[in-house]
Amino acid sequence: MRRLLLYTAIVGTLAAAAGCSHSARGEAAPQAVLAVQTGITDGYTRNTDEIVDIGLPPLHNLTGHAVRLLSVLWLGQPASARIISIYGSTYGALGHGFIGAEGNLPIACPGYYQPVPVTSVVTPPHGDSRWFVVISFTIAKPGFYHFNRVKIRYVTDGYRGWQYQNLYTSYKIVNPPLPGLDWLMPEKV
Repeated sequence: MRRLLLYTAIVGTLAAAAGCSHSARGEAAPQAVLAVQTGITDGYTRNTDEIVDIGLPPLHNLTGHAVRLLSVLWLGQPASARIISIYGSTYGALGHGFIGAEGNLPIACPGYYQPVPVTSVVTPPHGDSRWFVVISFTIAKPGFYHFNRVKIRYVTDGYRGWQYQNLYTSYKIVNPPLPGLDWLMPEKV
C-alpha cells in the first residue's frame, strides 16, 4: 500500500512539474496557442430565422509548432439559436476575413466561400493562418443576444489542448425576417 501511495505521489509531482494541470472535470487547463482578441466590440441588427454569419478573429499562432483546429464551440449559445455550420474558408479566395455577414455564403457566393471542415484549418508556426473560421446560425426569437466567446480545441506538436477566443459581438434580433431571401435559407426540416 505504501508503495502504491509513493508511486501515486511521484506521478502526481511529475505531472505537475510537466505543466499537466487538470480541472476538477479531468480536462486539461486552457493554453492559448493562438492570439486572443481583446479590446474589440461589435453589434448588428438582424432578423429572426435568417442566417447570420460571424467570423472568428484572425488566427495567429504564438508557438513554434503548427496548430490544427479540431473544433469550435459557441459558449453560452442561446436556446433559440441553431447552428447551421462551422467551417473554414481561405483569405486568398475572398481577400479578407470578416466579423459579421448574413446569408448562406457558400451558396450565395460560391466563387469566394468554398467551405472546408474546421479540422482542415492549420496555422503555421509563429505565423498567420491562411484560413478564417465562420459560424453560421439562425435565431428564432427576437431579443438581444451576446456572442462573447468560443472554445477552440486544437492539436499542436502531438498535444491536444483548448483555449478561449473572444468575440464580443452582440446581435439585436427583430421580426419579421426579410422577404425574398428564401434562396439563402437552408431547407427547413
